[in-house]
Amino acid sequence: MFGNKNFKKYPGGGALEGESHAQGGIPIEAEGGEFIIKKDSVNPATLSMIEYINEHGDLPMMDARDRNEII
Repeated sequence: MFGNKNFKKYPGGGALEGESHAQGGIPIEAEGGEFIIKKDSVNPATLSMIEYINEHGDLPMMDARDRNEII
């Protein structure tokens, strides 16, 4: 479908580095169920939350309740 392009793979998630859409973008390989967040939504105020969700698969408060850390 896309020829023999060498698509970058990010099996562990994380920030992408490369060209903007206007400059051609970054050819990536994604699979169903993955979610792409627009660049403008990733900033110093949101980055730690996005990284936490990527690593743990839930929100910090959900994780704390699961471990009975909230009294």
